[in-house]
Amino acid sequence: MKLRLKSSLALLMLIIAVVPAAIVGGLLLKQQSDVEANYRIGMLDRLSNTIKQEFDYRFSLLSTSLDVLSRDRLFVQAIDNFFLAGHVNSSLGTLVKNTPLIQAAYLVDDQWSEVESFNGIPGLSSFLKLKDLLTYGLSTSNSEGRRQWVFYYNDEDLMQLKFNPTRRGIVIGVPIFQSMTNGLKRIPLGYLIVVVPIENIIKVLRPYLKDGERVVFQNHRLDLMHHEGNMSDIIISQGKIDQNTPTIQKTINIKLENKYISEPIQYTMKVYMDKYLGENPYINSLKYISLFGVVIILLSLFSAALTYRWIARPLGGLMDVVRSYSRGEYKYSNKQLRFAEFIMVERLIRNMATTIRAQMADLATTNKELNAAYLEKEQANLQLVNFNDELERKVEEKTLALSSSLLREENRRSMLQSLLSFSHELQSGDIIETVMTQVVALYPMAGWAMKSYTDNKETWVCENIDQSRLEEPDIQPESHYSDYYCVPNNGKYLHCFKVKNSHNDIVGIIVMQYICLEHDDFEVISLFIRQLATELEGRLLNEELARIAITDSLTGLANRKAFDKDLEEHIQLFNRYPDRHFGLFMLDVNGLKRANDHYGHSMGDALLIETSKLLVETCRLTDKVYRLGGDEFAIILEDADCDSCDILWRRLETVRDQINYASLPNGKQVEIHFAVGYASTDQYSAEQICLVADKAMYKDKRHFYEQTGIGR
Repeated sequence: MKLRLKSSLALLMLIIAVVPAAIVGGLLLKQQSDVEANYRIGMLDRLSNTIKQEFDYRFSLLSTSLDVLSRDRLFVQAIDNFFLAGHVNSSLGTLVKNTPLIQAAYLVDDQWSEVESFNGIPGLSSFLKLKDLLTYGLSTSNSEGRRQWVFYYNDEDLMQLKFNPTRRGIVIGVPIFQSMTNGLKRIPLGYLIVVVPIENIIKVLRPYLKDGERVVFQNHRLDLMHHEGNMSDIIISQGKIDQNTPTIQKTINIKLENKYISEPIQYTMKVYMDKYLGENPYINSLKYISLFGVVIILLSLFSAALTYRWIARPLGGLMDVVRSYSRGEYKYSNKQLRFAEFIMVERLIRNMATTIRAQMADLATTNKELNAAYLEKEQANLQLVNFNDELERKVEEKTLALSSSLLREENRRSMLQSLLSFSHELQSGDIIETVMTQVVALYPMAGWAMKSYTDNKETWVCENIDQSRLEEPDIQPESHYSDYYCVPNNGKYLHCFKVKNSHNDIVGIIVMQYICLEHDDFEVISLFIRQLATELEGRLLNEELARIAITDSLTGLANRKAFDKDLEEHIQLFNRYPDRHFGLFMLDVNGLKRANDHYGHSMGDALLIETSKLLVETCRLTDKVYRLGGDEFAIILEDADCDSCDILWRRLETVRDQINYASLPNGKQVEIHFAVGYASTDQYSAEQICLVADKAMYKDKRHFYEQTGIGR
């Protein structure tokens, strides 16, 4: 009876492979169980540290924001100045929006009357409890620099119910002082009160949890704002928690403490994570499985040693037959193959050898036919490739031409839209800055430079162009007759455009460093230059008209219109900042009518002009002299009190005591003399100084005429 190789090999594989694999699998399960336990414990530690660090960080950030806001100058001034209520509301709103823990904020004065609030409830009675707590804390605290007090609240209406349904949380009080000098015992001007509801603490910490994880904050400290000893626990979880699920937990203490808080408060935090980590029942049985596996392995090795010799010899004979047939030696083998499968394989190989010889002859004929067909196919493929290459080249050329056309059209439309808005932008702001911004936006890859001849500086403003190159003679517009000229520059060109006004005078020049310009680009830039020239001419005309409107045509001083405007600005500035005083001088030229009557109006004009020069030379650079009309002058002194006005009055007296004349070309002379009166806002109100100075001037004028006996 011939043995079956399949049955023998199956039994051998069962003994040698399956049993050892089962043992190794059991050992791996044991190792995986240990790794899982360590991993869960590590996850619990990391989660606990993360929650604690986030809790500390959020309250440290809150304390820092409160300290910065309590030192804000305008915020402190707003307690006594209702005009700064808008600033307080904006500051409280910014604090609440930028600090996720805070939901409501109040600012109260030293009488605990509400100044302003954000998300608050007006007229809270709970402030009366805070008043006693903060007052006691300020009187007993010795922590220098720690100016924040933290209290629990329970069942208190400190904000709208929709923000704090549980009516529980933490309230922080910060006293606000006028002076920040350390070491001084001082009374607060008011208090900044912020409310941190339980809901906001949960909202901040919940994103760090996953399903099956929860955090419980326990507080057993007496609630100072409410006489109930134990507040309910704060439970934070992600998803629904099944209390019956086995969990692991870790307990740590969290203290709400930093350099700003005077009396820290403490929570006990418990972190729970599901997954049972007890002893694996498979571990006990694994010992017996391992012992049984060792026995099986020994038996397998013994069986393998017996069967090796039994199977190896016939298998070797079969391999000799296969090798001889592979070399073309189709001879019958006399070796004992033993297994029925080996004998069947030998017969099959002999049958296959006959078939293979016949098929090889057919394959040789078919191969010749295939080679001929392959050559024809290669020629056809080569023609097809050449055709495809030619087609792709033509499509690429057409696509490139179309893309260039579309890009040029898009650029032109964008340039035209920019030019439409350019005229409006030129109406305000600096012309050169507006022009440079516009041209750089139109051609960002080009270099630009501009110089305007309408001011006294006549300096270049450059963007990506060497200024030293612009100073060379071939760039200057005087050396070229046309409005546009082009100068080569390091492989590129400097395209120069003259900016001319309606009188064909050059008012500026624009230089563009670029490659050769297309016709469309040249038209756009030319249109841009014409708009710029028109706007420059209009701007100069408007500036000249504005200057004439506030300038006295005879003396060149500022006129009555300018005086009224500047005086009103000084009055408004003084009303806003009472410490910034200013002075006002009123002057009147003596003998103007007499000079006009005796020598004509030319002498009167000369007298006014020389008087204005003396006044300007006598005043400081910061003082401004005005001619109000006729023989009246005025001087406004900035940042001047009574002492400053006295100094200027003494200088004017010195000038007046000297002999100064106004002369005509024919040699006629008239002595210069003027009456002076002044007042300052440190003695009179801003609305009265004009009247006081005017009265003092007329008194001085009467004294002059009474003393000299000269008629007016």
